[in-house]
Amino acid sequence: MEIAKLLRGVHVTEAKLTNEHVTGITSDSRRVREGNLLICIRGLRHDGHRFMADGTARGAAVVLAETKEGLPEDTDYILTPDTRLAEALIWNNRYDHPAEGMHRIGITGSNGKTSTAFLLRDLLKADGKKPGMLTTIRTMADGEVISIPEGGSSVEDAAGAMTTPDPEYFYSAIAQMRERGCDTLIYEASSHALALHKTDAVRPDIALFTNLTPEHMDYHKTMESYLEAKARLFSMAETGIINADNPYSLQLMEKCPGCRFLTCTTDPKKFELCDAAAMRYTSHGMDGISFLYCGSDAIFRIKTPLVGRYSMSNAMLAVSCALCMGVDPLVVRSAMQTVSLPEGRMQKLDLGEEVPFTVFIDYAHTPAALEEILRTAREMHSGKLTVLFGCGGDRDASKRPLMGEIAGRYADKAVLTGDNPRNENPDKILSDILEGMQENPPAEVIPDRREAIRQVIREAEADEMILLCGKGHETYEIRGGVRIPFDECAIVREAVSSRN
Repeated sequence: MEIAKLLRGVHVTEAKLTNEHVTGITSDSRRVREGNLLICIRGLRHDGHRFMADGTARGAAVVLAETKEGLPEDTDYILTPDTRLAEALIWNNRYDHPAEGMHRIGITGSNGKTSTAFLLRDLLKADGKKPGMLTTIRTMADGEVISIPEGGSSVEDAAGAMTTPDPEYFYSAIAQMRERGCDTLIYEASSHALALHKTDAVRPDIALFTNLTPEHMDYHKTMESYLEAKARLFSMAETGIINADNPYSLQLMEKCPGCRFLTCTTDPKKFELCDAAAMRYTSHGMDGISFLYCGSDAIFRIKTPLVGRYSMSNAMLAVSCALCMGVDPLVVRSAMQTVSLPEGRMQKLDLGEEVPFTVFIDYAHTPAALEEILRTAREMHSGKLTVLFGCGGDRDASKRPLMGEIAGRYADKAVLTGDNPRNENPDKILSDILEGMQENPPAEVIPDRREAIRQVIREAEADEMILLCGKGHETYEIRGGVRIPFDECAIVREAVSSRN
């Protein structure tokens, strides 16, 4: 690989180069091969600059860093003010700017990114387009799954790697989409990825904002900082389509004066204030929802199998984006009748007609998402409602009592259990959740998630709705830093079978 080509667009402050080529690129000193370019990244737990000597000992030909401190003598080097930004540009150069020529849509927000991405994908496919998708649960090129190795990160302290892969994997995936003939790129941009410049080499044509609710405070510290990270996507975009019902939407627009914004609302009172509004909302219970889409260029009725009022917000963004891209309203209306959410998003398990209760699995792992799911469950179901959930370890602890309070407010029965405790004491996590529970309802604590599911299924009553929240699409548990296979759907079916 020609070094000069890799460095196009990178701000180089100083360099010493005796070679014109490198054999590969890595930001992990443990993965260095002879002749590689080693990029030193300041991580959340470790500083890659500390491992310069280790990397050169393994054969790194050139080191890209922010400082020469610790650099072995007689080593080729490149200095830049921000190695994270440089890393994104370098990998984009490595794959010859793979997103060029595609229509690029970036989606950000605390909740709803994946659901909105899948909805938009279905609408664009119905119009004959070939979209590629980079989402929390799956990366695809026009229906073909693209494998993302190592969860999208080669280092242990990479934040948000599962939502938005590190540049090495992000730009490689886009290159594979280009090879498969994709004409549109849809990608989720997490706040971590935006703050860490992972996607900076791709400038979206359209950026979507779902919502902003307290999350990742262990990383961002304040909501202002969290919003700043999200706003970066819109500072790079030509057009922004946002959920105007979120209280942070106005601040977001004020931070990005160069972006042309289109606003969506599900509040009929804001009909005259927004570019598109959802009117005459009707819930059809388990059969979905319907509403009237009222935009400046089109007004039509939408009926969809999606459930819950929160789904209407995601649908408004996806529909508005499709119309903005020139998709015919008739195509949109027809496609919305058959869309479906990805696995782990309010997913009803097929347990057979003889099972007298229902089980749903959802990824809800934030206070806002949990409240939306429980509110939707109450809207759909008048019988007993049981929620089983936990909170992740080594993550924002401030949300734990909030989620406990929400579960206590909506559910008839709450079961607190494990959810990726990682390196944290599981009992401490459950204790934090209990602080918010008070006594409405009394919570049952079963730390082992497999046993908790078995007990809930064993005790399930006729016409009971059971919500298993937090895992969603995940098929593993992380305990003590180790991933252990954990297929929640299979565990439920096994428990139902044992009950019969």
